[in-house]
Amino acid sequence: MPIRILDAATVGRIAAGEVVERPASVVKELVENSLDAGATSVTVEIREGGIAYLRVTDNGCGIEPGQVRLAFENHATSKLTSAAQLDDIRTLGFRGEALPSIAAVSRVEMTTRAREQESGARLTIEGGQNMTVREAGCPEGTTVIMRDLFFNIPVRRAFLKKPQYEGALVSDTVARMILGNPEISFRFINNGRTVYHSFGDGDLRHAVFAVYGRETAEKMLEVDRYEGGIRIRGLVGIGEQAKSTRGHEAFFINGRSVRCALLSQALESVCRERVTIGLYPMCALNLTLAPATVDVNVHPNKLEVRFRDEAATRLAVESMLREALKVQGGSMLQLKAEKPAEVCPTRTVEQIPLPFAEKLAEKKTKVDNQQTEVFDKASKVGKAQTKVSKDFANSALDLDAMISAERRRIGIESGDAMGLRESFDPVPLPLTRRDGGESEISSVKAEKPDPVSVPDSASSVEPEVERPPYRVIGVLFKTYILLECEDAFLLIDQHAAHERLRYDELVRAVENGVASQRLLTPQIVRVTAREMALVEENMDALSAAGYDISPIGERDLQIRAVPHIYGRADLEPRFMDVISALPGLGSAALEARRDEILQRACKGAVKAGDALTDSEIEALLAQMEASGAPPTCPHGRPVIKTFSRREIERMFKRIQ
Repeated sequence: MPIRILDAATVGRIAAGEVVERPASVVKELVENSLDAGATSVTVEIREGGIAYLRVTDNGCGIEPGQVRLAFENHATSKLTSAAQLDDIRTLGFRGEALPSIAAVSRVEMTTRAREQESGARLTIEGGQNMTVREAGCPEGTTVIMRDLFFNIPVRRAFLKKPQYEGALVSDTVARMILGNPEISFRFINNGRTVYHSFGDGDLRHAVFAVYGRETAEKMLEVDRYEGGIRIRGLVGIGEQAKSTRGHEAFFINGRSVRCALLSQALESVCRERVTIGLYPMCALNLTLAPATVDVNVHPNKLEVRFRDEAATRLAVESMLREALKVQGGSMLQLKAEKPAEVCPTRTVEQIPLPFAEKLAEKKTKVDNQQTEVFDKASKVGKAQTKVSKDFANSALDLDAMISAERRRIGIESGDAMGLRESFDPVPLPLTRRDGGESEISSVKAEKPDPVSVPDSASSVEPEVERPPYRVIGVLFKTYILLECEDAFLLIDQHAAHERLRYDELVRAVENGVASQRLLTPQIVRVTAREMALVEENMDALSAAGYDISPIGERDLQIRAVPHIYGRADLEPRFMDVISALPGLGSAALEARRDEILQRACKGAVKAGDALTDSEIEALLAQMEASGAPPTCPHGRPVIKTFSRREIERMFKRIQ
């Protein structure tokens, strides 16, 4: 079979398959061109999923009339002049393939006017042929209209999905552009209906508001950290914001939207304990790093990237995300309804374009009406206090003895709930010294308060005693602790709360150096030459993790001690998991032992249905207040559900 050189039209159609897969990829390429042109406003309009009609309009710098024809030549670009510049590329496009590839498989019309030019130019081209260029009057910027995608390649057109599906993919592409470029105002129109209209003021929360709505924008957590030459900024949604797929994970590298398994794994690893099993966190995260440390020229679609040092990048990203989420954690026991971040804190309603102005005006009217409601009786609920006997006060400093005595009094000698005693250190309740020298303790039990007398003279007022800002109402179904606060009602899952506390205690023990348990008879484990080298290089890390190991010959290891959370059962496969995680043993070894830690924390925690005494509830709440752990169990289930007073009043139609 003879070898032939393909004609230009055939080459164009083949090459276009790498760049133009469907309408969404056309939108991505055209919008990236708009951003590289310095646009501050971009409009995307589609009809019939973008297959029949697709338009992208921007207010960028435009194209000089003499270069309009050149823009549709293969590998013609204004962003690159030599291969050496690839190491420091900062533009989104650089291959010079987008416009000729789009023109090769559709009918394209482009109007453009460069800044300070009196007139612009209009270009038309069909299937990569019959190009015409003529002078035209148009505003500054560029408009590209594409019609009849794959009209000349019926096989490719047949593989496109229904217009509704293709339109949804375009919508997702525009949404990611909005999240990655909050300083740009985007408008997306689908079949004549405006789907997105972002503010373009540079505030990422406003961009999230435009895509996902107010509630999501308010509840997402902010991330802004720098470590090892990498800066990560953005928002992360966990807990109730978690989604059933990874489709809401939006990652950007130097402003470029990418698909990156490494970043997904890092995010999911950090958020694992804050997201219910089977769900995924949502995010809009941008990594800023030196262009030379990441290769964006992996594929013509520029969605895939490679890092120069993937292991170091992942560790840095995990570390920054973990620290950022830890700082925002606060107390595990959130006693007030969480105040969401303001979506538009510095803008008046008049400054915000529709449809956001209408939503904000409606929200403000509702809030103003709600603030006029006053309930004097409810405001006094959280101020009740109860005197506790001197015997109980004295025993409060020895929590273990107190719980044991209480258990014996009600006739319980053993049970799963007794694990609560083992995991709590003595927690003294707030004490105050009276004039007579006796100590009294403010209790959280819901009993009748003592009469309060108001002194005639201000000088005789004693300092106010610090008391728990909540009142224990009771326990529902022997599982859920009910708390009343000043403006909220809390339901606490006693098992999930205790499991979280125990889990964090075990994790801290692992991170700070694990106690070892010696084996009665050492166990010999056979490894490969590579694994032996890893063990010898990381002997100190293994020792700190609780292992006592020594090589025997070239391929065998003698294990004399293992971490105390292990037994002899399944010792070899567990140890091999740890070896596979080397050399990053610090976090990887913890990951390898996570299942054992989870199992131990779960088994040792109080169970649903265990009847806790008042003193045990008090101890649990005290530890929750002192803990900075997230309000989720290690499996990601919520520990606390909070109902604000306003929400409850809406349930009963007291307010609108």
